[in-house]
Amino acid sequence: MYQNFYGLNEAPFSIAPDPHYLYLSERHQEALAHLTHGLEGSGGFILLTGEVGTGKTTVSRALLEQLPDTTRTAFILNPMLSEDELLATLCDEFGIRYQKRSATRKALTDKLSSFLLKAHEQGEQCLVLIDEAQHLKPQVLEQLRLLTNLETHQSKLLRVILIGQPELQELLRRRELRQLAQRITARYHILPLTEQDTARYIAYRLQIAGANRALFSHAACVAAHRATQGVPRLLNLVCDRALLAAYTDQSAQVNPQHIKVAAAELTGPGGQKAKRGMPWLAAAVVTVSLLVVVNLGLFIADSAGADSELNALQHAEQPAPVSNDYSAAEQLARAWELPQPPADVVFCDWVQQYQLACISEPLSMAQLRSIGYPAIIFRQRAEPLLVEKNANVDTQGWTGETLLLYRHPFLRAAMDSEQKTTWLKEQLSQHLSETLRSKSSQQQLMQLQRQQNLPVSGQLDAVTLAWLSGQYFSDSQALGSQ
Repeated sequence: MYQNFYGLNEAPFSIAPDPHYLYLSERHQEALAHLTHGLEGSGGFILLTGEVGTGKTTVSRALLEQLPDTTRTAFILNPMLSEDELLATLCDEFGIRYQKRSATRKALTDKLSSFLLKAHEQGEQCLVLIDEAQHLKPQVLEQLRLLTNLETHQSKLLRVILIGQPELQELLRRRELRQLAQRITARYHILPLTEQDTARYIAYRLQIAGANRALFSHAACVAAHRATQGVPRLLNLVCDRALLAAYTDQSAQVNPQHIKVAAAELTGPGGQKAKRGMPWLAAAVVTVSLLVVVNLGLFIADSAGADSELNALQHAEQPAPVSNDYSAAEQLARAWELPQPPADVVFCDWVQQYQLACISEPLSMAQLRSIGYPAIIFRQRAEPLLVEKNANVDTQGWTGETLLLYRHPFLRAAMDSEQKTTWLKEQLSQHLSETLRSKSSQQQLMQLQRQQNLPVSGQLDAVTLAWLSGQYFSDSQALGSQ
């Protein structure tokens, strides 16, 4: 309806996973690089996870387009299979003929083994991609592992890419799947787009669709990011409705009001306010996160961008605290043995007197486990849930939002810039190999983040500092008890 009005050749914000529209943010580039690198190695399994709508399937389609002609691919979109159905589906995908009525598990396995050996002799690589892999049954995953046992001295004859939501990482921690987990040679967790990438994402898709001018104002891009938290699929839905709202107004450009209308239509009455999650915590969390970034030469913070973000936050509408937010604060305070938090102050400001800092951003369960501090996960139509180390967690209805506190080393001791730099170098040296210690601080941080399955930024961001803090204070307490 609006395409002719805005001079577009096609709808720019379809939710179909079209690689033609894939905007390679830094995080998506990292994801694609991890998948590609994993295929070049000798391992059997590669893991790609992310919350709903973050672009996992689109990245996998982009990978398929890059594969050489010598790659034979099986793409499984419906993982709700039994072991026999998995084997039969793989045979169908690879074009292997078999007697469908009388095929036994052994017969199907023999057919697949013969096919893989013949493909290897012909210089071909065989690859299986399984989407929504969090729905795979443990016994089906074990069947996959058995298939990857077929190998030469140099490499596996079958590679498997598992693509799924964060629950997949929890599934792979089960004891009966420990052999498979040990065979994962590359893994990456896709996070939502940053505010800057959201603006670039919108502009990119409009350009691909034929736009020859900016159809979204900068303020509209900022509003779209806040409404969707940078999740690409939600961005597509909101931006499509916003273009329709702007067309209805005969407006030459989408403005924040059109974004507000679009978000309201998609979420229903009160939906947008609930989606924002923890508005009374947001300003303090962002402030603390910005303070975390340490100037170590190669990764100086962009002060203009930071000022812009803080200014936008200061002028954002701040709804009244919701009960779920205070419940989260109470649970975290109890976990840290703090007094009852006041209801009329910003929780993340209040905890700084105890040398603690907040993190509130989408993190996977694996990342929360790696950091090791008590954390809150927010669930739909349920109270926030406290996640403690090694405890079993029901993630049903988890929205992806998290909140955790960590001991902030720079709040606990007055340090100047030189002391902070020295502290960081000492911590990195304890967790990286000697060969990496001669690399730049940025390279060291990226390597640490990859090793610990943290968001890869190359900066001392809040999540990385929380992980280092957990190791540092844990070691200090262990030494103190000796």
